[in-house]
Amino acid sequence: MTAYTRRRLLALGGAITAGAVAGCSGPENAAETAAEGESATGSVLETISLENLDDDARTVDVIAQWGDDIEYWETHDLGAIGESDSSLTLDGEWPTDPGEFQLTVRLSDDDTRAGVSSADLPDHDCLELVVLISREGELSILTDVSGGECSTDSDGDNSSDT
Repeated sequence: MTAYTRRRLLALGGAITAGAVAGCSGPENAAETAAEGESATGSVLETISLENLDDDARTVDVIAQWGDDIEYWETHDLGAIGESDSSLTLDGEWPTDPGEFQLTVRLSDDDTRAGVSSADLPDHDCLELVVLISREGELSILTDVSGGECSTDSDGDNSSDT
């Protein structure tokens, strides 16, 4: 067995220590980067539209959840197709920061449910969701990613401002 020099042992100890703590400063750097103005990831839920194409009036429960927090939970009555109250647009009663959310809707009369998670959708600045009750009474959620009012330019100003 060969004898190790003190210099070689110190170099080996330094390499092991550096390897052991590598990456430990990652979360601190990430927090500093976010604090310096880097925007959060995810989409902004701009609006939820409710549309009833059925001949019968319907009652819909709408639940919007961010993480473990339910930010919006309301029941809405929609008239039959052709009536003035057969559609409704909901907006702004939930967080407006980009992030991950889940939307669950339920028809109250027959417990039919549908849901969507922003994690399952392509990443866009703005999301507009349409809850559709078909003529057959089926429930679905459609997405519109056209980039509505919540889109911002590089200055952080609303893109509709000129």
